[in-house]
Amino acid sequence: MPDLPLDQWVKPEVLAQSAYRVRTVDHRIKLNQNESPWDWSEALKQEVLSRLAEADWNRYPDLVPTQLKQKLARAHGVSPNQVVVGKGSNEILQSLAHITLRPGDTLCTVTPTFAIYRLLGEQSSARVDESVLSTAFQVNATDLLSKSEAARLTMLCSPNSPTGNLVDGDLIARVLTGAGGVVVVDEAYADFSQVTSLPLLKQHPNLVITRTFSKAFALAGFRLGYGMMHPDLAREVQKGLLPFNIDLPSAMAADVLLDHVDWVEEHARTIIKERDSLIDRLNELPGVKAWPSRSNFFLLSTPLGASETFAGLARGGILVRDVSAYQRCAELVRVTVGRPEENEALFKAVKQLI
Repeated sequence: MPDLPLDQWVKPEVLAQSAYRVRTVDHRIKLNQNESPWDWSEALKQEVLSRLAEADWNRYPDLVPTQLKQKLARAHGVSPNQVVVGKGSNEILQSLAHITLRPGDTLCTVTPTFAIYRLLGEQSSARVDESVLSTAFQVNATDLLSKSEAARLTMLCSPNSPTGNLVDGDLIARVLTGAGGVVVVDEAYADFSQVTSLPLLKQHPNLVITRTFSKAFALAGFRLGYGMMHPDLAREVQKGLLPFNIDLPSAMAADVLLDHVDWVEEHARTIIKERDSLIDRLNELPGVKAWPSRSNFFLLSTPLGASETFAGLARGGILVRDVSAYQRCAELVRVTVGRPEENEALFKAVKQLI
C-alpha cells in the first residue's frame, strides 16, 4: 500500500505519542490490570440478561441514563444533575480535557501516575507539567501547589496508580483553593482506600471526582464510569460526550449491581485483608520489597529486577505489570491483589524466583 502523508493529516502531538499498550503473555493467573479477581455470580448475570431480553434492541438507549444517574446520586449524597456517566471514567477525563484545554494551556499532574492524563493533555495540544513524586512516592506539596496554580486542568489520582498511595486530603483542599482551573480527583480505587474527597464538593465548584465500575464493581468488560461535580460544569462535560454514549447492556448491568453493593463491599474487604497480608509476607523474603498500598495493587521489587521478575513469574503462568518505564519505578513491577489462592501462588513463585 502507498505511504500516507500522516504528518499533513494528523496532529504532531499524536504522531509523537506511543500507543497505549499492555504487555501480555499466556497465563493462568492474571494480576496485571487491577481488575476484580471475582466475576459476578450466575444469579446476578441472569438478572441482567433477563432485563436485557425484555428490552427493545432496535431502539436507541436513553440519551442520558437518567435512572442510573439517580441511583448514583443517592448512593453518594449528591444531586442527579451533578453526575455525568461515561464509557469508563476515562471518557469523563477525555471530555474534561476536550472542553477545557486549548493549545498552549497547561495540564498539571504528578509523575508517576496514570499514563492517560499525559496522553489527553498532549492530544489537546496542551503543555503537561508534572510534579515528580519523591523516591517514597510522596507528593512534593510546594511544587504541586505552584504548578497547579498555572494549570487550566489538574488531574490527581488518589489512591495513585501505579504507586498505591493516597494524596493527602488537606493538600487536595489547598490545590482546589489555589488552582487556576478545574481539579480532577480520580478515585478509581476509593473502594479499597475507603477515603474520598466527596465532602469537598460543596465548598469547591472546580472539583471533579471520577469513579469507575471496572475495579471493585467487577465490571471492566462493560466499560462504565462516572464523574461528580458542580451542576453547571456537569452540563458542559455532558456536551463533550457523544450522544447516546451509554449502551443499554452497560446501563442495565450497573443498575443491577448498585442493588448489590454488599457484594462489592464484601469483596473489597477481602482484597484489603489479602493485600496487607501478602505485602507483609513478601517483605519477609530476603531482598524483596513490597510497597505499602491503599489500593488493590502494590509495587514490588526483587533482586532480579523488573524484567526478570516479570519473565520469571510469566514462566510460572502468573502475569503482573512491568512498570519500570515509569519515572521513579525502575526495576519495579505492579501486582494486582487476587483471590487468596492466587496470592498464595504469587508468594510461592516470588520465593522460588529469588
